[in-house]
Amino acid sequence: MRRLLLVTSVAAVSLLPAAAIPPALAQTSVAEMLEQARARARDIEELKRVLNGPDQNMRLAAFDVMVTSGDDAMRQVAIDAGLASADALLQGMAFKEAILGLNRILMSLEVDKGQPEEVQARAQAILQKDGSSYEVPIVEGDRKTGVFKTRGSDTGQVSGTTVTFKNGYDSGQLALVDETTIRGPIRIYQRGNGGFIATAKIR
Repeated sequence: MRRLLLVTSVAAVSLLPAAAIPPALAQTSVAEMLEQARARARDIEELKRVLNGPDQNMRLAAFDVMVTSGDDAMRQVAIDAGLASADALLQGMAFKEAILGLNRILMSLEVDKGQPEEVQARAQAILQKDGSSYEVPIVEGDRKTGVFKTRGSDTGQVSGTTVTFKNGYDSGQLALVDETTIRGPIRIYQRGNGGFIATAKIR
């Protein structure tokens, strides 16, 4: 009988709601989590200081460590800082990571008014038929070369802060205009070339 009572008592304790956990134990757990959060915040802040520091070699090394760390939050912090950097090399590295981290580039199209009238007319007809959205898939991006696949054997490439692509009979070249946006001319073929200016968000 005594053994049965002991087992019953242990089972009852295991079924206690979370609110019944002793306050001292709960406070210890919360304190540990807060300390971990503070340590992580200090690490991120230190790395951000290096990314904005005077030593380019350290900036580039810190960026590489952050984007290859396997920590998604750390990677995003590095890309955000890099895209906003005045260091063209660091900005280019961040741009490559941002583009190759996407599975597609979704663009908004407008007629390129700098094109000949017949090309503008074809572009307007394409917009009326298909709408103003256009997307390019990004498959198997290579971080070293910046090359990625689009459709079939077609490819695109990131170079500096510019991305170029061929997608079937279509092609384009978009450049970074701010930390979140790319913009540039593209040509879409549908029984003739239509000329557009495309804008896309990358963040």
